[in-house]
Amino acid sequence: MNSRERHFLRVLRKLGSAEQEQVLAFADFLKSRQQPERAVAAPQEPKLLPAKDGETVVGAIKRLRESYAMLDAKVMLNDTSNLMSRHVMGGDTVETVIVELEKMFERHYQRYRGAPEDA
Repeated sequence: MNSRERHFLRVLRKLGSAEQEQVLAFADFLKSRQQPERAVAAPQEPKLLPAKDGETVVGAIKRLRESYAMLDAKVMLNDTSNLMSRHVMGGDTVETVIVELEKMFERHYQRYRGAPEDA
């Protein structure tokens, strides 16, 4: 029993039976107002799909979104767009951009799992 519980019992014992009933009724009322604790679901595991021969950047994005279905695509939109632009406008090769996309999805998955960021 911790100090708060001991204090509560000392105070409760000094009250008359009617006041003790009121304290218990109030405690029950407070308990009834509490939100039920939600069980924290275990993070989903990705279902990594293999790359297809001759895969395009768009195809890789679709494959990775399906592989990492638990991730919010809106959160990754900026990163995904930047990599797509590097391929289309910057001239990065398909292979380079796909590798970077795979790393990016893995980073976002690690954040989803609550893993600490690398310093």
